[in-house]
Amino acid sequence: MTTRANPLLLLHTWGGDAATWGPALGHLGVGGRHLKALDLPGHGARAAEPFTVDGAVGAAVSAYEGAPLDIVGSGLGALVALALAQRHPDRVRALTLVGFPPADGAEAARRPADTRAALERDGVDLFARNYVDSTLLSADPGHRDLLRRAMAGTRPEVLLDSLRATLGWATHAPATPLGLPCQVLRGARDHRVAATAAESLAGRLGGISAVVPGAGHVAYLDEPAAFAAALAAFHDGIRTAPAD
Repeated sequence: MTTRANPLLLLHTWGGDAATWGPALGHLGVGGRHLKALDLPGHGARAAEPFTVDGAVGAAVSAYEGAPLDIVGSGLGALVALALAQRHPDRVRALTLVGFPPADGAEAARRPADTRAALERDGVDLFARNYVDSTLLSADPGHRDLLRRAMAGTRPEVLLDSLRATLGWATHAPATPLGLPCQVLRGARDHRVAATAAESLAGRLGGISAVVPGAGHVAYLDEPAAFAAALAAFHDGIRTAPAD
C-alpha cells in the first residue's frame, strides 16, 4: 500500500484556516507529494458560512476526486477527519488525528459559556491573542500571527458552534474501530489533551499513538519539521507493512 503517493488533505485546528498549515507545507511536500489545506466552513475564505460537521465533511469529501486520501486533522479538523473516515471510508486511505480528543468533565462543560463570556468581554481580536499566547509554544512570531489572524477573522458564532461540536465529538463520530490505518498524534507538551486520552482513543479506533517532540496542542505550527517527520514515519510504515 503506497500511502505517500496518495494526496494529503490537511484540516486545520479550531479557529484556524488553511493558511495556518503554511510553515508545515514545505516539510510535508517533500518528494513532490500533492497537498491540499482546506478552509473549513466558517473559516478563512469561507468565513461567511455557518459551521456544521455535516457541511465540513461535505467540503472535505469534495476537495478531491479520484485516489483515496491520506487525511490529517488537528483539533476541530480531527473531528471532521474522523467523521469523514466513518461516513466515507472509501475516500480515506489513512487517517491522522492531532491534538485530539478534547478534555471532558466539568471544566469542558463550562468552556462554551466561558468562551462566550470572554468573546463578549474582550472582543474577538483580544480573545484570539490571548488564546494563541496560552496555546502555541512556537517562538516564531510568524507562526503565532498565522493562528491569531485566522481566529480574529472568525465570527464569534462560528467559534462557539465549532467549539461545541468539538467538545461533543463523540455524538458526531463515535470512537469505534475504523478498519483503516489510523494514528493519534499528540504534541509532547500538549496541556489540552492528556497522553492517556490520546492513547485510549487510538486503541478504540484500532490505530496507534505517537508523539511530536517539543510540540504543544497545535503541533503542526509549534514544530512543523518534527510534525512532518512523525507523519512520514506513519505513512512509510503503512507502505512497508506486509500484506495480509
